[in-house]
Amino acid sequence: MEQNLCVLIDFENISAGCDKERLGRFDIQAVMHRLKDKGRILEARAYGDWGRYARYKGQLLEAGVQMHELPSYGGHDKNRADIALVVDAMELAYTREFLETYVILSGDSDFTPLVMRLRSMNKRVVGIGTRNSTSRLLIASCDEFIFYESLKRRPAPPRRSSRSQEAPAQEGSRSDDGRNSDDGRNAQEESALTMSKSEAFDFLLEALEGLQKDDPQPVLAGVIKQSMQRKAPTFNEADYGYNGFARFLEAARDKGLVGLARAERAGGYKVFEPGGAPPDEDTADEDSEDSLPPLDGVAAEMRNLLEKMGIHPLTHMIRHTVVHEFVDHIGERVKRNRKNTLRYTVGDTARRCRKTDPPVASRHVRAVVNGLAQAGTLRHADGDPVRSQSAPFTLNQEPEELLEALVGFYLMTLKSTGMELTDAKALSQLLYADEDHSDEIAERVKHLPEPSLAEEDEVAAEDTPNEAEE
Repeated sequence: MEQNLCVLIDFENISAGCDKERLGRFDIQAVMHRLKDKGRILEARAYGDWGRYARYKGQLLEAGVQMHELPSYGGHDKNRADIALVVDAMELAYTREFLETYVILSGDSDFTPLVMRLRSMNKRVVGIGTRNSTSRLLIASCDEFIFYESLKRRPAPPRRSSRSQEAPAQEGSRSDDGRNSDDGRNAQEESALTMSKSEAFDFLLEALEGLQKDDPQPVLAGVIKQSMQRKAPTFNEADYGYNGFARFLEAARDKGLVGLARAERAGGYKVFEPGGAPPDEDTADEDSEDSLPPLDGVAAEMRNLLEKMGIHPLTHMIRHTVVHEFVDHIGERVKRNRKNTLRYTVGDTARRCRKTDPPVASRHVRAVVNGLAQAGTLRHADGDPVRSQSAPFTLNQEPEELLEALVGFYLMTLKSTGMELTDAKALSQLLYADEDHSDEIAERVKHLPEPSLAEEDEVAAEDTPNEAEE
């Protein structure tokens, strides 16, 4: 169920924060664009002396924000906007019960009592402010706080055609007879607010990404369309030759832009990024998953030790299949300029591995890919190892190099526990399900470095990402 939002803006505070931190003019469109991912904005009010901020009036009107005038008088205008905002917030909270979420745009700690009172009334409170001008006390009081800088980095939806871009509006221009020509020009621009088909697909992806920021799960088709129409009320898939939103989604799927799965209970489709398999699809084969070969003696002891640490070495055949499919999938996403994260790549690799011969179970795919992450082979753009399911990573090694890195990781992990790695046959059984690699493993063990105390502590304390959110 979508949320009903009330947006209250301490305009002087947020504008001053943008100026102080050199963020340029405050962009209300970027703020409203993000908030429309969260639900319907039923009330939006900004408080300030609009004689001082006249240049912002056009943007606020276009964004549907009511401007409450609080003109300065004799230099004694301190806290006037704050008090007016608080009075309106409490009035709305008591008289409009259908408003469930309040968004406060300010970094002023004076709003902390208001936030706490709204929360005590079972209202969700979202704060928005600039990073270096916002009180930590206010941040801690909110249910969610969004830094304005992160909104500025979000691309705007591709709405304007080239026709509307060729003739940008000149704010406050007048016609030859002296009348303001904004109304006529805005009407002309409004008629040009159309998207090409490719822009419509980009808009779909932007809406999906926005919805998954709050909950990285597959999204019902109807929820996505509601989000798109909140941002662009004139959007209609029929304009692009599709007789229903489902056909529009199927076309996006055929282009490799989104993944679709049937929503059995709700009907219609669930939509997800191509690498994010729906949970029910991803676990559908759990009951029929292949079992690992039984081990005994030292090999069984080693497997049990690693599994207690959340590490599953599996067999060479499974590792080989998963790593090759994973590398191929990453390469395909790179060609499509898609970012790679564990959240979105594990599920798609699992679907690929269900089609291999023999197929590989989803939990085994997760174990191998998470092993690659723990081994430090998946790295941020700055070269540091990835530790988060949602962090973008790069992959610069060939499949055989990754397989060798996995074996080295398993051996080093065992060594860091203090276990003596003298039984090469047991290690060969553990890692290859045979004893044919005993000599090779014995040679590798000789050249293993001694784990540092920091590495031992990290192995003991590290939270393993085995429950990847796909």
